[in-house]
Amino acid sequence: MRTASPQLIAMLNEDQFVMADLYAITTVQGDVYRYTNYDFDLSVGGYNYSSKGPVISREGISLSLGVEVDNLDVTISVTNEQTFEGIRVVQAFHNGQMDGARFKLERIFLTPNHPTNTSAGTVLLFEGRLIEPKFDRNRIDVSVASDLDDLAVQMPRNLYQPSCNNTLFDSACALRRENYLVNTVIESGSTTARILCTLSQPQGWFTQGVIEFLDSGNVGLKRTVRLHESGALLLTLPLLEAPQSGQRIKVYPGCDKRLETCINRFSNKDHFRGAPYVPVPETAV
Repeated sequence: MRTASPQLIAMLNEDQFVMADLYAITTVQGDVYRYTNYDFDLSVGGYNYSSKGPVISREGISLSLGVEVDNLDVTISVTNEQTFEGIRVVQAFHNGQMDGARFKLERIFLTPNHPTNTSAGTVLLFEGRLIEPKFDRNRIDVSVASDLDDLAVQMPRNLYQPSCNNTLFDSACALRRENYLVNTVIESGSTTARILCTLSQPQGWFTQGVIEFLDSGNVGLKRTVRLHESGALLLTLPLLEAPQSGQRIKVYPGCDKRLETCINRFSNKDHFRGAPYVPVPETAV
């Protein structure tokens, strides 16, 4: 059941009112972008919803009883000048900056006599995560899945296995990503698949880790580190454009989920959730 304020209910009982949709996109990094399909910018609950941003349109909302996942199909039409934090919107989706972002759709009602008075509040229509984006130069088609989509996680969650059940830096691992972040810059001679940089950590420290680019056309792009050699990071996938000397990067370590790595690299044995002494199937009786 959707709720509405007494002021909004009274407005809906009047003969005339106008409606507008409010869209809020929140990235996993905490950046929030708010837009409206209204003719003017609107201030709602202390937040500004821009009428000059990307044009967001939507299909009807699919709602079901039970545990079937509810969906909303959204189309985002953009110009080359419209950006998210300085990056073209389509490129932000391509770079993965919007992976896991949350999408919130609300509707607001206004009277013709007071077309920007938003004090009556909003009605929440849909909320969920952006999944499966498809895009071309100036358009993104993306689905929004309700939080019931989380029920699709394979069970059982935990297995008896030699390697750790945790994912590095998740809540069970208990380590803070920021404490292991290394800031450095790209050095000359780097390619789209091999990044040269100065790192004080021993060889292999960042294998299976993550590198994040902060400048130029690769800004916001993240890549898994396939191999950390002395003075070089080999990427699992090549970059969109060649990196340039002096560009800033963030590098996070990797974890092979072995007990020795948990002890020697992270001093985190208390949170290790593997069973390293489980016998292999050929020797179990």
